Amino acid sequence: MSESRGFSWRTMRGVAVVLLLVKLALLLGAHPFMDETYYFIWGQHPQLSYFDHPALIGWTQGIAGLVFGWNVVGLRAVVLLTLLGDLALFYLFAKRTSDPQWSFWTTTTIFLATPILFGLTSVALPDHLMVFFTLAAVYCVERLRHEPERVRWVYLGAVAAGFAMLSRYNSGVLAGALLAYVLIVPEMRRLFATPHLYLAVLLAVAMQTPVLVWNAQHGLASFGFITGGRARLPGSGLNIEGLRGYLVGGLSVLSPFIIWPLLRFGLTRHDGHGYARLVFAISTLGFLAASLFTNILIHWNAIAYVAALPFLAPHFRSRILLGAQIVYGVLAVCFAAVNYGVLPVMATVNAPDQTSAWAYGWDEVADAVKRLKSDNDVGFVGATDYALASPLAFALHDRDVTSVSPHRDGYDDWFDPEAHRGQTAIIVADYWRQLDAAFAAQFRSVEVARRLDVTRFGKVLDHYTIYIGRGFSPATQPGN
Repeated sequence: MSESRGFSWRTMRGVAVVLLLVKLALLLGAHPFMDETYYFIWGQHPQLSYFDHPALIGWTQGIAGLVFGWNVVGLRAVVLLTLLGDLALFYLFAKRTSDPQWSFWTTTTIFLATPILFGLTSVALPDHLMVFFTLAAVYCVERLRHEPERVRWVYLGAVAAGFAMLSRYNSGVLAGALLAYVLIVPEMRRLFATPHLYLAVLLAVAMQTPVLVWNAQHGLASFGFITGGRARLPGSGLNIEGLRGYLVGGLSVLSPFIIWPLLRFGLTRHDGHGYARLVFAISTLGFLAASLFTNILIHWNAIAYVAALPFLAPHFRSRILLGAQIVYGVLAVCFAAVNYGVLPVMATVNAPDQTSAWAYGWDEVADAVKRLKSDNDVGFVGATDYALASPLAFALHDRDVTSVSPHRDGYDDWFDPEAHRGQTAIIVADYWRQLDAAFAAQFRSVEVARRLDVTRFGKVLDHYTIYIGRGFSPATQPGN
């Protein structure tokens, strides 16, 4: 039966092993991504939660840094652990099919050949945790559906959903979909007659206590940022460009070849995978509607694709479709490997984009900062944005490097400007994030100490300016 669906399990195993080896090489060899270093610095400042996201990514990165140190291994050790967990869950899903070997290797190949899933599980962003715990939650509900008398699956599912919500806020769809599923499926409604469902819900909610307490202490800052602070749009009316971006962006990070299998899965009924289908539908349609009013980042709907993933393999039904997905995924992986490990691709034809450029040159910038520190009595080091401060801090192995951006970010929760009154500072700026005039005005004097171009293969990737500010006198209500 597996042969008629596509390639043999041995072929799928060969492709999956090659892609896994590439993934491991990138985990250990790709330059740190700016947001990865941001969350690593979170871990060096333990808190109940954080401004941009719930707490789990900060907690896990703090532990990894403590165990493995300030290096790429420490940065991505937990990513490797969740990758192994993902593979283990694919195996458990596959054991419940009629052809476990084909199901496991084909699912693993689809996972690795879907650009957004490959990417989000290759870097230390909150998403790699969300992927693992979403798969775990879906597996627990699958077991509960077939073994309703085993209430352990209720509690394990609640724990998985709780950890997913501690990873990303949009993982709350797991809890909402579960309640809807219990209401819809007659066999599941019996849970309402037992205390276990209510206790499981309380358990999942209790796990969010650190996030709730942190927000209560900080004026609901994180909730406000997620619900309205990220992407406000001027004016009124429907955001047709946002809708177009959501659809085209989703198509590009998934591939055109997986859309039909996803639709097949979404429209199939009575196969026992209703919970995963609800997660897929609620998340996809919810972000589709939201894209009409605000800008949606293309990875926000990843939870929908993750929920559907364990059941997608039979829906390809064609060697051509599956082969095209693999080729598309391999090309995307090659693009990412070159872009973040060798040279930003756009730099070969024009100027590089800022996100790609920020992956390069931090050892050079850090060396320049170190030399300036050795020649000056420096009180603190900062950069004009978290996207510069975080990789600089990682390269310097210095948790106290701060962001001096006029916009709110996580650094505002542990940098105390008043404690640095009168000090000399080194401030790093670049082409995209220049020194804010209002912040510069808080120094008695500011001078350019060094200009530095980061180049690769003769291509200029970024222009850095390193300032020395003397006599810091923070404003009563500093912008930072």
